[in-house]
Amino acid sequence: MESKDEDYWNDSTNKSFNFDEDDVAVLEIASSNKRSLFGDDTASESNYGSGQCELPLHSIISETNLEIILQEQSRNEMTIPKGISLEEEVKLLRKKIQEFNYAPSTSSVIRKLILGKPCSLEMFRSMAEKEQLLDEAIASGCGNAILKVTLFLDQTLKKKLFYTLLQTRPEAVHHYVNYLSLRLKVTECTDLLVFLGRHHEASLLQFSIFVCSTSNLDIKRQRLKKIYSDYFSQPGANTFYAQLVFNYLNLLEYQTGELHSTGGSSKALAIQDKSVLETLNYVCGKYKWGDTSLQTNDNPFKLAENHQVSQAQFEWVALNERARQQAWLDFDHIFERKAWLNLKQKSFKINIPVDRTILRLYSLNAPDPVLNTFLAKLEDPQRRLALARRVHSKHGIVDALVLLKDRAELESYRNSLDAGTEERLYAENALKSLNNKWKSDAMKLIK
Repeated sequence: MESKDEDYWNDSTNKSFNFDEDDVAVLEIASSNKRSLFGDDTASESNYGSGQCELPLHSIISETNLEIILQEQSRNEMTIPKGISLEEEVKLLRKKIQEFNYAPSTSSVIRKLILGKPCSLEMFRSMAEKEQLLDEAIASGCGNAILKVTLFLDQTLKKKLFYTLLQTRPEAVHHYVNYLSLRLKVTECTDLLVFLGRHHEASLLQFSIFVCSTSNLDIKRQRLKKIYSDYFSQPGANTFYAQLVFNYLNLLEYQTGELHSTGGSSKALAIQDKSVLETLNYVCGKYKWGDTSLQTNDNPFKLAENHQVSQAQFEWVALNERARQQAWLDFDHIFERKAWLNLKQKSFKINIPVDRTILRLYSLNAPDPVLNTFLAKLEDPQRRLALARRVHSKHGIVDALVLLKDRAELESYRNSLDAGTEERLYAENALKSLNNKWKSDAMKLIK
């Protein structure tokens, strides 16, 4: 018991609470100590990361900030030495008082912020001084300094002046938006980014994604609706970003609608707050294939179109879902396309690798005719033969040997099949047709 207590108090991961800690300090801990958010790393993960990865120092801290730290370590803070005269002590105290009553240089203040030393920004009263302080913080490249100064400006300036100051300083906008996002301050962040305009639409989209981190779908929809109505639906908004937010709202609406319409079924519950492809898999399972009249998200083709799902992604999701249900006849609706010149004629078209498709169907216990349908799409007979043997497709092997005109191998394969079986008969007929073709070709050569 004593050893456990000693381990606890000696463990450096346990931190005491500081009542003087401000918002920036909390933010620093949240961003730098990931274990507080995602759980403690295992010993093996920690050892692996420290032993295998050595980052160069300049990728962690800039050379300027490193020089500041080194210079600060090489000198001591000004203290009142013992044994000095009263006159010298008064001079030192007067100097300290002046530092508190009058604005120090911006470089000295930013130096203290970089080093994490306490300092007051209240002495910077004029707009010009505040602007210079923010520019000095941005030039330092220190995120904590930039955020500290930005929060100071937010507290001491009118919103319009504050937003105007940030308009030409994207670095400050980035840190401030992250700060608001961590605290889920939707209204403040939206007002800022709407004021800043289209130059910061990417930050607004990033914020839109961040506010969706809540597991409550109703809250998520309300936040996104507000952001969309306040900015993305307004004239002049970026149409690409607006479409992304609209599509996500549309997906959430469909998922929650399915939950209510099915009475909270387990399948509808499983797609709540899930991706487009997971929702597409759900739709493929409930859709009556062949019904082209349905023009809503309940039609997998329409859902894929509304959310810009590629044809290859659609085919792979639909193939896997229908194969698991052993609904092989629905493959005609997935892979057949009507010809442009003759609408009554259909052609087989596939956008995913045929080899991978055949192997996947074999793993899902597809019957031989289904495998043969896809094997027939391989133009290279050698490749087709190798794949047919790999998936044990007897008809596919026979067809490939016929294409290769390998009579000896075909006869050998026929003899390996059980007598009286359908596969043996198929191989014998293929051999006869191959013999007849060779005789016909020989007669043409004689003539």
